[in-house]
Amino acid sequence: MVCRFLWKRQYSKNFPAVFNMDFSSSINEINHIALLRRIGANQKTKLWLVGGFLRDIYLSKDKVYRDFDFCVEKNTLKLVKKFSSEIKAKVITLDEKQKTYRVIVKAGDLAHYYDFTAMRGKTLAQDLHRRDFTINSLAIELNDAKASLIDLCGSCRDLKAQTIRSVSAQVFVDDPLRILRGFAFMANYGFKIEKKTLSAMKKYKRLLRNVSGERLGEEFLKVFNAVDSFKAIKLLSDTRILDEIIPSVTRARGVRQGGYHHLDVWNHSLETLRCFEDLYTVKLCNDKPVLDYLNEELAQNRRRIQIVKLACLLHDVGKPQAKARKGKKTIFYAHEDIGRKLSRAEALRLKLSSHERDVLGNLVFWHLRPGYLADTKTPTPRAVYRYFRDTAEEGVAVSLLSLADWRATRGVLTRKQDRMNHERVMLGLVDHYFVKLKQKPLVKIVNGYDIMKEFKLKPSPLIGKVLNAVKEEQALGNIKDKREALDFVAAQIAKSEGKNV
Repeated sequence: MVCRFLWKRQYSKNFPAVFNMDFSSSINEINHIALLRRIGANQKTKLWLVGGFLRDIYLSKDKVYRDFDFCVEKNTLKLVKKFSSEIKAKVITLDEKQKTYRVIVKAGDLAHYYDFTAMRGKTLAQDLHRRDFTINSLAIELNDAKASLIDLCGSCRDLKAQTIRSVSAQVFVDDPLRILRGFAFMANYGFKIEKKTLSAMKKYKRLLRNVSGERLGEEFLKVFNAVDSFKAIKLLSDTRILDEIIPSVTRARGVRQGGYHHLDVWNHSLETLRCFEDLYTVKLCNDKPVLDYLNEELAQNRRRIQIVKLACLLHDVGKPQAKARKGKKTIFYAHEDIGRKLSRAEALRLKLSSHERDVLGNLVFWHLRPGYLADTKTPTPRAVYRYFRDTAEEGVAVSLLSLADWRATRGVLTRKQDRMNHERVMLGLVDHYFVKLKQKPLVKIVNGYDIMKEFKLKPSPLIGKVLNAVKEEQALGNIKDKREALDFVAAQIAKSEGKNV
């Protein structure tokens, strides 16, 4: 739904600024809005539509609107229970102290969220001045037939100027998560953060330690929803706010690397994110199979690309601990294994799902593997098979992470020829994955029972090892039928027993 409106400035005795517009048609498109109006009128309770829906309508955002926020003058729970009863939906209490409730309305495969909060303060003006940012402080009274847009905080001014401005510095004390939320708006809307607001964010950044990991993780990953999240992440880093969210960042700052790198560990990690987003904008977003792959949902409302971007920041997080000297060389032995443990610990602290933690850990652990393949001009089919056998579904993401990693590595020892070969191999791996994905899976030629019966063996780890070897040879075209498979198994068993075949 794309909505564009003509605005006419008027002044009201009650409100400093009221903008009249043809808003009723858009309001009426919200499911059950007529019902809410009727309930509010019957209960003699004023009800305002506030927040993100109005912001995005003003910006003419082309999107599916699924979240609607309401401010209720009085008897909030009574109104919400009546609403949920009428539509036969469940009431979820989000914050009993703040009297915040949610009703989820199913619409086909989508869910629409209706959030209701008791008015904070005695008047609407007091409520709007307790909200986070001016751009989120618009309101419309549902029982107002004219559907006048109420702006008491300079919302329209800042929306027009694309500026994120806090209503007051106190909002960050009331809820420190708003600090991070401001950066999510910066990334996803392309807005700039006003200087005084940024100063307040820096001042109160330590309060983020009091915010639950689950809330931090949810808001932080929203930054990576943006096509260009680098600018927001860089500002989070420059202000050291990011260190409060991911403590491992602090240890990576200033850790110098060898001659292949032109940046320290942390700045290299930031550059890796920038290079990945540049790769995405120039190439990946035009490749439908890759785009679908990156947009696959790993957890509710969270996609693989968000975890890949997080991996860009954390892929070398193990280097500070692994750093050592070997002669005149700086080495980071096993930093990928250390990094996997640290990145999973950070993900667990942010309460990411188990699947997201696994994906992140695997990306960090395997990020060096593609470089080993690129050491040869053309990787062998066996090497490619084993790469995807080990990296599984994350093989493409690992290749793309490696590509961004190499683009971010521009030390005096890096050679243009090596870089070009690495890019060719990485893009070849991505193409290989999607070609194989279209092919029919290989039919299993033999199973464990066949092998135990043929060679009079009992169950043991050897059976699984031999079956995996058969699968590899079949995938490489070296085994085509059951007889060839059993001959190969015989050779493998004899080899394991130290016999000559």
